[in-house]
Amino acid sequence: MTSPELIRDRQDRAVQPPGSAKLRNTPFVVKEAAANYERAIKANLMQVTVQGRNGKHVLLPDNSDVVEFVNCSYLGLDLHPKVIEASKSVDEQWGMNFCCARSRFSIEPQRLLEEELSELYRGRVITFPSTTTAHISLMPLLASGVLIDQYEPRKTCLIFDQFAHSSMQYLKPVLAVEARVETISHNSLEALREQVLQAKARDEVAVYIADGIYSMGGLCPARELLDLAEELDFFLYIDDAHGMTVFGERGEGILLSEIAGDVPDRVILTFSLSKGFGAYGGGLVVAGEWRERLIRSYGQVYSFSAAQTFQAVHACRAVVDLHKDGTIARLQQTLRERVTLFDELMGEPLPFSPIRMVMIGDEQDAISAGEEMLRQGYYVSVVFFPIVRRRSAQLRVCIAANHTEADIRGLAAALKHVQAKYAKAPAISRG
Repeated sequence: MTSPELIRDRQDRAVQPPGSAKLRNTPFVVKEAAANYERAIKANLMQVTVQGRNGKHVLLPDNSDVVEFVNCSYLGLDLHPKVIEASKSVDEQWGMNFCCARSRFSIEPQRLLEEELSELYRGRVITFPSTTTAHISLMPLLASGVLIDQYEPRKTCLIFDQFAHSSMQYLKPVLAVEARVETISHNSLEALREQVLQAKARDEVAVYIADGIYSMGGLCPARELLDLAEELDFFLYIDDAHGMTVFGERGEGILLSEIAGDVPDRVILTFSLSKGFGAYGGGLVVAGEWRERLIRSYGQVYSFSAAQTFQAVHACRAVVDLHKDGTIARLQQTLRERVTLFDELMGEPLPFSPIRMVMIGDEQDAISAGEEMLRQGYYVSVVFFPIVRRRSAQLRVCIAANHTEADIRGLAAALKHVQAKYAKAPAISRG
C-alpha cells in the first residue's frame, strides 16, 4: 500500500503515480509557486542580471558587491587564462558559426574534441549544445529499446530516482509512449532491486536513471550501483553533469572513476561541458561505435540542430589539455580543501561534493534567509517548490576552487547566523 508520506511527496512534485497517463501538472506548480517566485525575483535572489564580475565577486543591479556561491564552474575553469584565450581562436576560416544540422556537416575541431574526450573517458563521446539536448537525443532511443539491441529491440522499463535531474524527468511523458516509466525513492537500492526483478519477470530490460552528483546535494552510490547492475543484468543511465572534472584522475566523474577499463556495455553517461569544464555544452558517452552511429543518425537534436559554438569547441579542447598537464589534479585538490574547510566550520563532515545544502524549511523563511545572506555580502541560491518539496526550502551553496579561504570563512559565519534565525527544520546540509 502506498504510504501517506509517498502520496504527499508525489503531490508536492506534481508527478502522478506510475502508470498514470498524466505525468505533469503545470497549473498546480504555477499556482503553488507564483508568490514565492515573485518575492524572490524582487529580492534579487532569482533572474538577476549581474552588472559586473571580478573573480567570485559580482555586482548586482542595486550596486551591491557580493561573493557568489552559485556558479557551477567548480574548478574555476571559466576564468582560466588558457580557456579564455582558446575561446578567441576562431578565425576567418571558420567564422562565427556554420548553421547546418550535424547530420550533414560538422567541423574538424569538433571531431577532434570528441576524439579527445573519447580517449579521456574511455568510451565513444558525442558532444551537444547542452546536457539537456543530449538527453533529448538519447533517451527516446533508449526507451524504444534500439540502444539495447538495434536489431531485436526489447521492451524497456525506465526506473527514475525521484531526485533525478529535471532535464530527464521532463521527458517522462515522451518516454512513456514506448517504455514503462517508474519512479523510486532516492538512492534506494532495495527499491531498485525490486523494480528490476519485476521488469525481468515481464521480460523488460531495466534501466536505472539517476544523477552522479545531485543538483540539490548528495551522491549516487556509484560502486554499489555498478555491482548491482552486474548482478541483475540491467543498464545504468547516469547524468554526471556535476561530477566531471571534479572526480577521478582523468576528471571522468564519480561513476567512471569507479571503473578501471573502458565504459561497460551497460553504462550510458551524460555530462556537462559548462559546469566542471567552465566552457559551454554537454555530451554523452556510450560503449560501442554502433551506439554512437545510431545516436548520430536518429537522435533528434543531433540530426536536426547545430552543434556547440566554435568558440566553445576551442575552449573545451583547452580544458582537455589542462587534464593532461596536471592542472585539473591541482585544482581538484584545492577544491577538496575548500569543501573540507567549509564542513569543518559548519561542524558537519560529509562525503565530498562541491554542493552543500542548508535546510531552512518554510519557503518565506528561506527567502528571508537569502535576503539576509545578501546583506552580509554572500549570494547563495534559495530553492523551494517545485525544485524541492513544499516546506523543504533550502539554501544551495556551490563551492569552487577559486573561492578564497576568507570567502569560505565568511560564508560559514553568515550561514550559521541565518540558520539560527530562520531554520524551522534541523540545520543539515546534504552532500
